[in-house]
Amino acid sequence: MKTQNALLGALPIIAKMLGQQLGVEVVIGASQACTDGKTIYLPSLPADSESLAILANGYIDHEAAHIRFTDFTVEKPPGLPGEFLNLLEDIRIERALGTRYPGSRHNLAALTGYLEQLDPSQPASQAPIADQVFAALYALLRARVLDQVALEPVAQTMIKRLEERLPEGALVKLLALAFEVRKTTSTSEVLALAQRIVAMLQDEAKQAPAPNGKGGSAQESGVAPEPSPSSGNNPSTSLPEPGTAKNALASAAIAAAGKHATNPSEVATDESGLQAQGNASTPSAVDRYTALQALLAASAGTAPDVGEHVRQRLNSAVRQDRLRVELAELACPPVNRDALKCCCEARAGTAALRRRLTTLVQVSRAADRWRSCRGRLDPRQLYRVGLNDPRVFVRQHEHPAPNTAVAVLLDRSSSMDAQMQLANQAVLATLLALDEIDGVASWAAAFPGHTRSHVVPLKRFEEHTQRVAGRFQIDAHGSTPLASALWRAAFELCQRSEPRRLLIVATDGKPSNVPACLDLIVRARASGIEVLGLGIGLSLEHVAAVFGSRDAVAIQTIRDLAPALFDVLERKLLAA
Repeated sequence: MKTQNALLGALPIIAKMLGQQLGVEVVIGASQACTDGKTIYLPSLPADSESLAILANGYIDHEAAHIRFTDFTVEKPPGLPGEFLNLLEDIRIERALGTRYPGSRHNLAALTGYLEQLDPSQPASQAPIADQVFAALYALLRARVLDQVALEPVAQTMIKRLEERLPEGALVKLLALAFEVRKTTSTSEVLALAQRIVAMLQDEAKQAPAPNGKGGSAQESGVAPEPSPSSGNNPSTSLPEPGTAKNALASAAIAAAGKHATNPSEVATDESGLQAQGNASTPSAVDRYTALQALLAASAGTAPDVGEHVRQRLNSAVRQDRLRVELAELACPPVNRDALKCCCEARAGTAALRRRLTTLVQVSRAADRWRSCRGRLDPRQLYRVGLNDPRVFVRQHEHPAPNTAVAVLLDRSSSMDAQMQLANQAVLATLLALDEIDGVASWAAAFPGHTRSHVVPLKRFEEHTQRVAGRFQIDAHGSTPLASALWRAAFELCQRSEPRRLLIVATDGKPSNVPACLDLIVRARASGIEVLGLGIGLSLEHVAAVFGSRDAVAIQTIRDLAPALFDVLERKLLAA
């Protein structure tokens, strides 16, 4: 349903979760899309954008494949071997990622299809031969090895072009070697394959025919024909039959693509589109070998680079989008010092309030009691027997409070400087009390961190508050970047399995980006997350403008923070 996916379907949440699924770190809010070989960085993303979602998800999958499967210690050689290495390594790692994470195949297929619409990979017919070769291999390997079918028409067209421009034997071997990428298991093996391809092309180039073109067919086919018993040593009788090289080319390419064709007529009409041309405009053997030599002399930078292409597109598209979202990253946790002392101080000041919360379980489980003619005998009702009243039993209907995940965000902006000690104690006391309630898990952070795009983690869901109580001694710092902190808290709650999720924000200032906060709050509530605001020293109208009148509480001093937190939790946890 749309309401259930309002937050989970947001692009920053999807990108962050995708990185977790792939086992890589994704940071959102960088100046541009890039990767350092360990972490994938994305710029601030809009909450909704179908096109950017395709680019971002595909970019994460592609770069995650490099991070997981590429050996960055293997040095890329210069020139043509390096270009073949780039192209073949992209195929290998994406195939490996698709084997381990089948969902990535869909993302990468959608990416290449989208890129093909934006910027077709098929070069002009007058383009240099190196561009033609790499475009053909790019489309053919992605269509046949990675099942990125949007590139199949390009693959067929480009192979037909290469049939007419390269020596037939060289093209047959090139395709056969290129498809061996399916057998490689490491970057080193891909490098060795790239070097084999270049060595093969160099060997083929040495077999250039004489200018008159005589004797070129045998070399072009790449096969030394066996002499006929009746032909003796006459070179003219040792040439292959017409069309043999074309059929060999088609057969080799089809076999490399995993197809099976045993009949030459089937080969000629196969769906790969490698039909023999044989027209008068076919270049001469000399022209073909000239093209092969031009390929070997090509400079670097001719192989299509999916990662770079997507990175440029992503950065350009994001810069043009005004409604960008930062999902705050977690800074390093504060030093956990004097945890026992902090616990004692927090509990001493809020003992009465803590007792109120610890009674919630009993209250919720014995909400309704009534007398009945059956059930559990109640000795206090035995007097009814003398009154001929059979209702001496008691029954009760339990209302177990649903499991709840609670996230607390604490504003630590500079204006909180004189009140941070009490604020730390108030949040700590609340979390200590929540730990004693069955079915309630809590998380807490303060914002901002050392930068606007970070929050300070105070407690993770899986941690016990008592063990990390020493972290609740942070100082005031910075402004009020509430939007990015809200996105982080919502992201943490999205991953929880509890049926109820509650997000409480304690702040003493106006958010830096009110429209972004309002958008996130609407999305969170549509996804079932209850969002409440506690305004410290603010008017109720000020807090209600961001969080809504029904979910806003205004307190005048920091000393009211703990009672207010307890009141909100008591009301929400007891709600049906």
